[in-house]
Amino acid sequence: MKKIVSILSLCFLIVSNGFAQKGKPVASKTKQKNNTPNTFTNLSKGVSYKIISSKPNNEKIKTGDLLSVNLFGIAKTTKGKDTVLFNTYGNGKPFYIPVTEPTFNEVFLKLYKNDSALLNIIADSLFTNSFGKPAPDFLAKNSAIKFNLKIEEVFDEKEVEELRASERAKIVAKDSVELNAYLSKLTDVKTTSSGLKYIVTKSTTGVTPSKGDQVQMLYSGFLLDGTKFDENLNTENPFSFTLGVAQVIAGWDEGVLMMHEGEEYKFIIPSYLGYGEQGTGPIPPNATLVFDVKLLKVKPATK
Repeated sequence: MKKIVSILSLCFLIVSNGFAQKGKPVASKTKQKNNTPNTFTNLSKGVSYKIISSKPNNEKIKTGDLLSVNLFGIAKTTKGKDTVLFNTYGNGKPFYIPVTEPTFNEVFLKLYKNDSALLNIIADSLFTNSFGKPAPDFLAKNSAIKFNLKIEEVFDEKEVEELRASERAKIVAKDSVELNAYLSKLTDVKTTSSGLKYIVTKSTTGVTPSKGDQVQMLYSGFLLDGTKFDENLNTENPFSFTLGVAQVIAGWDEGVLMMHEGEEYKFIIPSYLGYGEQGTGPIPPNATLVFDVKLLKVKPATK
């Protein structure tokens, strides 16, 4: 398998190689060579392109591939000055972009490995389709970003899946090390047959809920490194849900069924009982989650 030095995640991040992270554009110090063809082919989504170097005997790009791409992108600011938004040539770190990337997709499918092309892309179109937000205010209205790109490597679906599996293995291994370190500091940890771990931190003799009951909970959620990603400690407006009907992650559905009203538990939930390989929001893929929870109230299901 070809070696990829970047993790498979986002197609590219504009803040990583474009303008300064403080939000100010970086003035261009590099002038583009005057080799722009006279005509461009227009595509959808405000994109036009011209192939300037092609090697049809090389590997043809197809849907499902992952590409290693060098990009140089320049645009006009509202003050009429050039600003560099993308420049991987300058740092030697190409972007890893899936062929299905919304804005570049049509152009990619016309290219081969090692091909080079010039593109003009309307800034608003790029930012809306690829980043889900409007173009930055410092760019001239309706301005076009002029790209010079080269396809460096092409990875097929099998290679991409091998990479994903490799990355998942690294994440799981890291999580396992962190989990063992975390558990070594705890006592009285119990484990269910599913792999859910829990500690009873406060016991009561209150009622126990059943599947279909509505429960009211207080909770704080943490990653293994202690990062808090969510919390609701508001007794006036607690978190409420119907138990056992998949309104929450599986680890919660299982764990809360063991509790008595008024009890407090610590749940240590493996990723497959949480958000799995996808993760969500601030929760990364394959993450073990820790919740400190309190069962405030059980409202039995209506018979």
